[in-house]
Amino acid sequence: MKRLVFFLILLISATGCAPTFDYANLDRLLQAGDCVGTQEMLKTRQKDYGSHAQLLYHLDCAMIHYQCGDLVKAAAELNEADEMAQRLWTKSISAGAASFLVNDLIVDYPGEDFERALINLFSAFTYIRQGSYENALVECRKLNTLLTEYNTQYETKNVYKEDALGRYISGILSEMDGEYSDAYIYYYEALKAYRDYNTAYGTPTPPSLYEDLVRVAGPADRLKEAREIATSYTGKVPTAKKTRSMGRIVYIHINGKAPKKIENKFTHMGPTGPISIAFPQYVTFPVGCSDSSLVLSDESGQKITTQATLAEDISRIAVKNLNDRKARIWAKTITRAVAKQVAVHAAAKAVEKEQGEFAGLLAQIAGQVAASATETADTRCWRTLPGEIYIASRFVKPGEYSASAATCAETDTYLETVHVKAGQTVFVFNNTIY
Repeated sequence: MKRLVFFLILLISATGCAPTFDYANLDRLLQAGDCVGTQEMLKTRQKDYGSHAQLLYHLDCAMIHYQCGDLVKAAAELNEADEMAQRLWTKSISAGAASFLVNDLIVDYPGEDFERALINLFSAFTYIRQGSYENALVECRKLNTLLTEYNTQYETKNVYKEDALGRYISGILSEMDGEYSDAYIYYYEALKAYRDYNTAYGTPTPPSLYEDLVRVAGPADRLKEAREIATSYTGKVPTAKKTRSMGRIVYIHINGKAPKKIENKFTHMGPTGPISIAFPQYVTFPVGCSDSSLVLSDESGQKITTQATLAEDISRIAVKNLNDRKARIWAKTITRAVAKQVAVHAAAKAVEKEQGEFAGLLAQIAGQVAASATETADTRCWRTLPGEIYIASRFVKPGEYSASAATCAETDTYLETVHVKAGQTVFVFNNTIY
């Protein structure tokens, strides 16, 4: 009986726990615009994430600082999260054997593939807002390199093998540097990625991407190739020569909330007790408004409105990414259930040998109940991400513009006043996560 008791104590004591951080309270503070309160809450509640989900603590801190405009702290937290995520992902390839015996919560959470990639995308956004465009381009390059690296580890490849928006932003940043050949390649890769996005997530190719590809094709000496690629686009494309005398405003709008994971658990009553299998699934949040436009008012009061396009559907990427690895999750879950049953059976047999058949049966039942109770799905996820990202691009005459966002509300929301010079690209950001 001592062997069974030891086994049960070991099993239960090793059981991991999901983070207990109060996201409902965090949401209330953010909806109220209480940045001081949210930052103080995170500072004092780090332990609520648990020792195995500290990556999520840094990710949440980064997004809160980003949304509250503390870009220096946001960049620092994203850098910390990036290094930690890469370290944990590398570790997870060769480690994690313990999770086969209990559950995934007893190992450090390395993040989903798309979450680790979005660390780099939001790092790029943070650097862009700081005016550090070279660092932003570095982050975009890291993003796609990481996705390629991740997919080489899987026999069954994920659909999310490239980030289309990351490629697109890379092209814009390269064009700003006058690197037209690089910009053309990034725009071309973005176009290919958006075709995959359309198939997998229903995300269309932003019309401005076609314009950008054809426009930079001239100075990149690839105009014929670009026109063949962009045959489906019928809009007007301003030439690179014409746009040199103009400025460009790129509008990026993060909107809605990313989905969260919940547990699906099935318990089957076997002849000697319950056998449980648990796996995660995403629950998405409805988006209050799926319409976004950039409204520019020049110094004379004339308005220019440009419709933004959905460029990154994070909610659908999350759901699809989890579905892509469902077979891997199932294989691990079933292997774990079998391993628990083997361990329980071995412990029960030892009890039966020492104390008789009835004691062995009781030991078998008690062991299976404990094994079932410790079977828990890993529902950890980056909860402070937006659900979607929109983009718009507009060439304008040099000058000063009041930038506003037009969404489903009747009144335009003022964002900022921008000064645009000839040949200059200016970014305008909008945030309606909460």
